[in-house]
Amino acid sequence: MLFLPEQRKAHLLSRIAQYGELTTKSQFGGVSLMIDDVMFAITSDNEFYLKGSGFLETLYKATKMSSYTYLKKGIPIILRYYHITDSLWKNQQKLDQYIDMSYHYSIQEYLGQRKKPCRIKDLPNLGVILEKRLNQIGINQVEELRLIGAKACYLKLMHSHNLRNSELLLSLAGAIVGCHRSVLPSQLKMELLDWYNELSFQ
Repeated sequence: MLFLPEQRKAHLLSRIAQYGELTTKSQFGGVSLMIDDVMFAITSDNEFYLKGSGFLETLYKATKMSSYTYLKKGIPIILRYYHITDSLWKNQQKLDQYIDMSYHYSIQEYLGQRKKPCRIKDLPNLGVILEKRLNQIGINQVEELRLIGAKACYLKLMHSHNLRNSELLLSLAGAIVGCHRSVLPSQLKMELLDWYNELSFQ
């Protein structure tokens, strides 16, 4: 059962019906929404949260969407699920776009994890040399690179190896997302380059 008002529940179910059969599971203090075992959203306390897979996390943060937090044994755990506000519910065109993107990027992430590379050098844009440099700053596993993120990794490399170029930043982001830097989603690429330019002026 979804923890949502009936009108919102009806719109959501209608929108995602095109993807397949929806299944739900009590999880993280709410109800997780899945299609073909791929989780892409959470409902809790009459609120709806979409998963921030890939570049969507950057997009959702940039639009000031708040993260979903639940308490595990009294400890707050922040998840990569972002709150759909009342204003977004009223803008159904944008909401539907966000639902579509969250579903599709969650599928991509799921498929990527099933055949995920064992070593950093096997990720797109990276190689043995950059893997060694990342190892030298304490990043030894693919999952560590993903958790730390492109910006923080870039800053570490900049300070430790004096590496300063936008292509490195985009390469790290592409490695995390799972694509060549030349085909990064345009919104993510623009956000990263804006950050890089601001950093260069400091």
